[in-house]
Amino acid sequence: MNWKNLFTPVKNITAAQAKAIMDDKKSAEYQLLDVRQPKEYERQHLPGAKLIPLREVPGRLDELDSDKPTIVYCAIGGRSKAAAQILSGKGFADVSNLAGGIRAWHDPKATGIESEGLELFKGDEEFTDALSLAYAMEDGLQYFYQMLAKTAEDGEVKKLLTRLAGFEEKHKARLRDMAQKDGGNLQVSESDEDRIMEGGRSVSEFLERVRSHVKAVPDVFDLAMMLEAQALDLYSRMARKSEDPASRELFLQLCDEEKMHLSLLADELDRLLS
Repeated sequence: MNWKNLFTPVKNITAAQAKAIMDDKKSAEYQLLDVRQPKEYERQHLPGAKLIPLREVPGRLDELDSDKPTIVYCAIGGRSKAAAQILSGKGFADVSNLAGGIRAWHDPKATGIESEGLELFKGDEEFTDALSLAYAMEDGLQYFYQMLAKTAEDGEVKKLLTRLAGFEEKHKARLRDMAQKDGGNLQVSESDEDRIMEGGRSVSEFLERVRSHVKAVPDVFDLAMMLEAQALDLYSRMARKSEDPASRELFLQLCDEEKMHLSLLADELDRLLS
């Protein structure tokens, strides 16, 4: 390591400023770098963040785009400041250190290892296969909301879950249109056991885990925002792994949609709680 890099001035930004940058830009226009250890990342991380532990940063610079704005974070801001200084010293154009680290981030976070949800995704899939995978996850989430709504005892909870299921139908319609233009057909599993949802989770297994915990409208918002954060994270990792440019662009578009959904849900929850 060139220790002189550690004295390169870097820009510190607050969590609010980081979120504003991420909301203002498309997912393809910036990169989010987590420089903590894998176990820390697994417990929780910012959706869409790429993990490169601090000690590995100097040897993995080729995995990053030096021309994109880069937001670096760690637990409280110390390791990320060092990483940001290394990147700035290596010619990265626009590097920001998240002051306070992930502890200062109060928006939804994702969980899991980097490979979670990618078990059946090799990265060399063609566009039609990528569309089918995205469609299956959107369909799975719609089915998940529908099944929760069926057993919901509270009328407002049932209404909100049904509305969320309707949103997924709109997303499925857009993906069907894209498939038709591409000349392909989309297939989804009719078996409850085989259905997957956004974030790569098994629908049947996740239903059993959360059904008893969704009793009030705020519970639904918390659940939906968590699912959107996981979906954003998975689509980001799929985009990074995709070798096909069209597939990569599809997943990046889906990332932008998930970011928009998160903002809408957060705004509605704020109105509910005010």
